[in-house]
Amino acid sequence: MNLIFRFQFSFIFSFLVATGTPIFSESKTIRFTLEPDREDIIQYEFELWKQTSFDLEIPFRVLSNPGKIQLFIPNGYEYFRIRAVAKRQVRGFWTDLYAVGSFGQPKPKEPTKVVSRKPNTADVLVPISNAKGTNHFFLTENKIQVKPILIHPMKTSVRYRLNGGAWKVTKLPELSFSKDGDYKLEYQVTNELGVSDSMQVWEFSVDNTPPKTEFHWQPETYKKSSIQYVSKNTNLQLNAIDEGSGLDTIRFRTICGKNLQSEWFEWDPKNSWMGILNSCTNDLEIEISAIDRLGNEEIPNKIYLKQNNQGN
Repeated sequence: MNLIFRFQFSFIFSFLVATGTPIFSESKTIRFTLEPDREDIIQYEFELWKQTSFDLEIPFRVLSNPGKIQLFIPNGYEYFRIRAVAKRQVRGFWTDLYAVGSFGQPKPKEPTKVVSRKPNTADVLVPISNAKGTNHFFLTENKIQVKPILIHPMKTSVRYRLNGGAWKVTKLPELSFSKDGDYKLEYQVTNELGVSDSMQVWEFSVDNTPPKTEFHWQPETYKKSSIQYVSKNTNLQLNAIDEGSGLDTIRFRTICGKNLQSEWFEWDPKNSWMGILNSCTNDLEIEISAIDRLGNEEIPNKIYLKQNNQGN
């Protein structure tokens, strides 16, 4: 028998839930309202759990009448579930587990999806503004080909030099740039009649290096061997550094349990970490990657969060 009810929350206290090793706070009380959708529902049954595995413990059970509920959470209990009880003790199905630590938290801002930021342009050079608000040109490909544009078919030669080096002459110069840095290309086109264009000067930078993301745990996490232990009062702060075109965004995606991998979302320093922890009660894989303003993508850094299902 499937008994349905509405779940409304009012004034709520929260307590912390460990994701690595159990770290429990003092007992708390959470307040909410349960309004039955059927007249024959007379009570609600609650089961309080310390872990997400039903095989490792005996739950703490309580009953309550519909309406305003004050649910006392003893020290150490981190999850609860609910089912409706109708007349003649007919019981409905259990809900999924609710994480006590998620109650009382402000509703997280909806994460922003991130798409590829690689410049969609046929231009060899694109302007990117710096911190001072002035534009600086960056190379979008790994090579430049100097190809004269002629009104009438005619033989030409190109005299050029790079970064003040020796002058070279060729018909169709093609220059490759594999190293990051600043470059100055000077060139001049001369036709078969000996007529030369004015000297052309291109100043630009090459940036093939993606950003690098640093991880900072606040407060410092407990570490044993190669395993770090975190709880929901542990905050993850990210700092991405890019010395080329500049940082565009930090993004993340997750795999909760055996679910499919999520899309990329923009990292919000205030909300993303807690939103990730509250979104999954199973083992969790997180990938974090920064992108610069040219679209260079950092190889994802991976964090594995394994739920500790052992008893106290």
